[in-house]
Amino acid sequence: MVSIAGLDGVGKTTIVNKILREEISETYTTFGINHEIVKIGGLRLGLTDLGGKEAFRKSLWESYISRSDALIYVVDATEESKLDESKKWFIRALKWLKHQSPILVLINTWDTSVNTKVLKSIQKTFQLISDAHNIESFAISPITGKNINKTVDWLANAIITNLISAGISVEYFVAYIKTDEGIIEARIRTPDTIIIDKGILPVIRYKFASGKESILEYMRFKGRQIVMAADDQTSCWLITTKSEEFKGTNLLMRLLTEFVKEIHGLRSEKGTNLSESDLTSYLIKYMIDNQTFWSEKQQPMFEISIVENEI
Repeated sequence: MVSIAGLDGVGKTTIVNKILREEISETYTTFGINHEIVKIGGLRLGLTDLGGKEAFRKSLWESYISRSDALIYVVDATEESKLDESKKWFIRALKWLKHQSPILVLINTWDTSVNTKVLKSIQKTFQLISDAHNIESFAISPITGKNINKTVDWLANAIITNLISAGISVEYFVAYIKTDEGIIEARIRTPDTIIIDKGILPVIRYKFASGKESILEYMRFKGRQIVMAADDQTSCWLITTKSEEFKGTNLLMRLLTEFVKEIHGLRSEKGTNLSESDLTSYLIKYMIDNQTFWSEKQQPMFEISIVENEI
């Protein structure tokens, strides 16, 4: 989950609308929270727009920010009189946010020309507050679209980098996907994968949910985290590298669940024509090119085959 916070009227909802729909629509004060699903750099993440009125800051912010994997904090560059108040609540948000979670400070200039010295002063103020988080800032305009794409690209990369730097690199991923050709098995692994032995093979197997149900499982095996997610058409597994400390489990489960939804979306797009070649090109783009679960250094290997001709 990514929380978006800031004082009332700084443009949070307008920015969310621009990211989601590439258009500006009439917005109103957010009372409480708004939930949206946003696709960022190939990842589908929950985005929680937190109301900026003082009552909501006091009653809701800590609960949501403390459970977030990243924070977007919006500052209105045209309201210099509110910068001190904004900084005060930003400092509070840092105390609630999980250690090392990435933070994106968006300095909203709306459609006005803000003095460069003012922008640099705001950036410096918010970036120097903490050494415990990866903080980046951009001057943006949800009216003109200035730097909107740059901000979402940074956030996607920061989330994946944070996942990897926390010691949650992935060693093996396998998906079983039903198609008209049969059940297709797609495997993505690091070249030096050594976990596929007699102990792990019985654990990884395809099983699908019945009807509209879904399955989400988690287990530990030989110092690794194993996460499994499935619907009635897709069953996938993810295994992390060996680690003495288990981290980021909730984020792994969320990302794997979103992957299942991605395949469901691809199936809806292709209909009955979903094929092995469709899956190959999609998985390479989604899982490898976008570095979902994988770092540039890992250079994972990709294999795909039909494991059962009749489904």
